[in-house]
Amino acid sequence: MTIIHRNTNLPAIPELDAPMVRDTLTQPEYEAFRDALKNWRDRLICMVLRNTGLRLNEVLGLQVRFCSLPTLENPASVLLIKRSKKRTEARYEPLYINPSLGVQLRDFIKGNFLKPADLVFNIKARGLRTAFEKAGIIALGRPVQPKEFRAFFVQTMVDGGVPMAMASKMVGHDDIRTTQKHYWDLSAVKRQVIGEGIPV
Repeated sequence: MTIIHRNTNLPAIPELDAPMVRDTLTQPEYEAFRDALKNWRDRLICMVLRNTGLRLNEVLGLQVRFCSLPTLENPASVLLIKRSKKRTEARYEPLYINPSLGVQLRDFIKGNFLKPADLVFNIKARGLRTAFEKAGIIALGRPVQPKEFRAFFVQTMVDGGVPMAMASKMVGHDDIRTTQKHYWDLSAVKRQVIGEGIPV
């Protein structure tokens, strides 16, 4: 047997039509997924994850007393968040959210008669991950993990022209390199635009 005919353990060459890069969620995928969730609580958690870039344990640990939600006098919506991965002295940071999301949170809290010391969302992380997996399979044909919304949040900010340093602060990173490493990639569309725009 010559060296040319020897079997190798090299991986197969991917087909040219196969996608090479998995992008983050798109807005239509997010909307289809959100609408596939079975109850108001799970949809609201999905919207908070998408609109804030918070970690799952930060959202599930949110207490009613740390939610300053819209009133007639003050239309602003602010969540006081204690970042879960801060190595230094952790302190509460104000996080402004979309006013319409603030109204939904306010109505959810009132509708469930929650007290200031209560958790806003009374669900364990494991139960929520299971609900997300089922809704993802129904809506997108694949399970969806809560951490995907964090990447989607960063990608949306960067695509909208927000500097990476600001995006890094919004998701609670001390170092911009963490954000660049884990939560931001060039999408396939951007790669194509860059590739086609370089002169020959």
